[in-house]
Amino acid sequence: MIAEAVAVAAVALTRGPVAESVTQRSAVISFRTSAPAHAFVTLRNGARIDAGTGVDHIARLTRLTPGKRYTYTVRTGDDALAEGTFRAAPARTARFTFAVVGDFGSGNANEAAVAFLIESWHPDFVLTVGDNAYPSGSRDLLDRDIFGPYGDVMRGSAWFPSLGNHDVKANGGKPELRAFHSLGHERWYRFTWGNAAVVVLDSDASVGPRSSQLRFARRALARGSCFRFAAFHHPPWEPPGSRLSPGLRQYIVPLVEKDRVQVVFNGHLHAYARSRPRDGVVYVAVGTGGGELAYDAGDLTIPLARVVQGRFGALRVDVAGRMARFRYQTVDGKVRDDFRLRCSR
Repeated sequence: MIAEAVAVAAVALTRGPVAESVTQRSAVISFRTSAPAHAFVTLRNGARIDAGTGVDHIARLTRLTPGKRYTYTVRTGDDALAEGTFRAAPARTARFTFAVVGDFGSGNANEAAVAFLIESWHPDFVLTVGDNAYPSGSRDLLDRDIFGPYGDVMRGSAWFPSLGNHDVKANGGKPELRAFHSLGHERWYRFTWGNAAVVVLDSDASVGPRSSQLRFARRALARGSCFRFAAFHHPPWEPPGSRLSPGLRQYIVPLVEKDRVQVVFNGHLHAYARSRPRDGVVYVAVGTGGGELAYDAGDLTIPLARVVQGRFGALRVDVAGRMARFRYQTVDGKVRDDFRLRCSR
């Protein structure tokens, strides 16, 4: 009996929990335990959702109420390991807040400061624009670079990641894809939140004319919504000769213009940069999440309306009805950029 009690007590969370693939009616709660265990998730209404046996656990929640905030508890046996909250995606017009951050996975104090800033906003979800882990998205680095620094954020906000070039250095990005459980194809997917649609792409994968990603982008970007956003790691306006820019410029840029996407969120630049509208599209690079800063925003060839260099921070987006406000805030609490857009429909 004593040995059994010690074994039960030894089970602890080593990763998560985090809410993923959140829609109006469903969500995934994922987490990892320090030892094999049969785990489950309970809701305040008494519902109990099995999360499987082993060390990697997934609980699939269904029949959610759109826009409702849920509090859940991760359990093994009679032991409560952690509590978290998330909001089911609201239907149609609603007020909501989300954060955009990229190039953050450094595991250092600068990343922790940005994570603390984002946590203070209590966002409904966090959208990453890649380079979630440096120097590569290997299995051993994920806890140091992502799950550790953003543990508190994940317990209160849904998580929607995109991959960057450092993330795919480890086995083509497979460790991160196994760690996260995004919608659809996972490398590229679409989700909606209230009156906003977000299309996430993988700018390290082909967007050529016969690629499955381009076929997806054509379908996903064309589907209507009041606000239309896209997110992928590499800005399509890198200097001439960039290995990735030609494909993005040739195939993705015309799509976002034709389908009236208002904002494209990027990373890769280790600075904050916002373009002037080009054919109705604003490009915003937010590569200031904790990785070593650089003065490379001036390398973009698209005309810039605002550049912030040498500062760590993240972008806060508040949507209320037909108006969205975008504020780039640095870890010293100062708002360095502030602009608004109305929805297109």
